Amino acid sequence: MKKVGTLAACSAVAAIAAVAVFAAPHAASADPTAIQAEIKAADAAYWKAYNSCDFSGLDALTADDVEFYHDLGGITKGRADLTGAVRNNICADKDASVRRDAAPEETQTFLLRRGDEVYAALVTGQHHFFRVMKANGAAVPTDNARFSQLWMKQDKGWKLSRVMSYDHQPVAQAGERKAIQLSAADLDSFTGRYNAKIQPVLVFQRAGGNLSVEVGGNAVTLHPMSATKFFMKERDIVVDFKTAANGKSPGFVVLENGAPVDEGVRQ
Repeated sequence: MKKVGTLAACSAVAAIAAVAVFAAPHAASADPTAIQAEIKAADAAYWKAYNSCDFSGLDALTADDVEFYHDLGGITKGRADLTGAVRNNICADKDASVRRDAAPEETQTFLLRRGDEVYAALVTGQHHFFRVMKANGAAVPTDNARFSQLWMKQDKGWKLSRVMSYDHQPVAQAGERKAIQLSAADLDSFTGRYNAKIQPVLVFQRAGGNLSVEVGGNAVTLHPMSATKFFMKERDIVVDFKTAANGKSPGFVVLENGAPVDEGVRQ
């Protein structure tokens, strides 16, 4: 009898533990179709807020400890920093806005379970980016990329917890740019450490007849196209250095698709 009582007590503890682990004030529906609809609605609302620069809408759907991984822009951690990056980068252009689209046929959702309860969902697919001119509404395709998004079930609904955006490929290049040759002394006038906005510190180095800079842990090669301008071959990005004073450039502006997206000042 004592053994039976002990087993019963253990069963009771296990039952309480199970309730603590699986129960939530906003429990997910047991119907996979209904859960998929919830996730689809949350995802659509997030990207609608992104496209319309609705920062409070982004915050409402983003986890406090969100992590965003970009194959060109590096890592962004925390809700405030992620929304801030959208505000200062995506939404800072006075002449154009950025639109992100993801076709339903290119998107898949996978439910993650703990026992019978769905605690998260992984949304994967391809997304497409456009630069939309505010003057006439013309949309110019710029990038295609793959994405993976982890949505976590929290007390107040679904929150975007982890994002990976990778394999970015340019859609349209701005003309046929050709690299020119600059002297080693000319190239060295642009090398050094700069304080920037998107990435706090950028260090430019001479790499043969080009410049090299590390962005988000990736080495980026910049090819000279004029006495002060350098371009990327992979994307429509130009770094326009200010004219060198005393042998060293005091700063630069980064242009993407012809619009300024960042700037730096020499340390």
